[in-house]
Amino acid sequence: MGKIKTQRNILFLTGTSLILGIMIMLSIHTNLAAEVTTENNTQELVGYIEDLEAEITDLETQIATTRDQIELLESSQAEEQTHISSMNDTLNQLNMNAHLTTLEGPGIIITLDDNTVGAEFAQKNNPTTYVASNYIVHDKDLLYLIRSLASATEACSVNDVRITDSSSIRCAGTIILINSTRLAPPYEIKIIGDPDELEAALLKSGTYLSLVYRGMPIQYAKQDSLTISAYTGAYSTNYGTIETVLPGDIDEETNNDSSQE
Repeated sequence: MGKIKTQRNILFLTGTSLILGIMIMLSIHTNLAAEVTTENNTQELVGYIEDLEAEITDLETQIATTRDQIELLESSQAEEQTHISSMNDTLNQLNMNAHLTTLEGPGIIITLDDNTVGAEFAQKNNPTTYVASNYIVHDKDLLYLIRSLASATEACSVNDVRITDSSSIRCAGTIILINSTRLAPPYEIKIIGDPDELEAALLKSGTYLSLVYRGMPIQYAKQDSLTISAYTGAYSTNYGTIETVLPGDIDEETNNDSSQE
């Protein structure tokens, strides 16, 4: 009986040991599988983070490039605006030089009219010596009067017709044509410039003194501000052409000038 009991105990212990061994092996296997899974998850997470970091770096590069492009465009636009502003200033100056711009400034207004009173008196009292042309304003009176003030003149008009370098002033019967516009007395001459210089030039003008001597109604007034309208006629060039000068030609001329020196 004692021997059988011992065998049973051995079998029990053996079975128990076998079960414990199996359980231990399962536990070890489970832990190893969990470690492998955790390691794989960690590697995947690290890879994902690295991909995100690479994507962020790429985006930062794109942002920096875009900012550089924006700054370049802004700089280019600023240069273009400066260039456009400079061109507009040049265009305005050219328009002013060509009398195509309405100007405002100080100056003088001269009013000249026919001597109708003197003409009537002379015709009534001295009909034999009366000459009608001695009592009217002629084209040369306006022309010489304007020319005598040219050195102090920046802009000029007669009855609001702008006078330019190519303007023509001529008689057509009892009227005067300026830029093909028919004008009749009284003639209002507006001139922009230094009022004191204009007054001094006027009082020294032989034409002005002659008009006063002839009894022609002429008066002037200095102005703090007056407006002269732009030239509205047309410029025409029939024979002249613009000479085309290439950059290479300019460099060659510069080199030739330098060598001659």
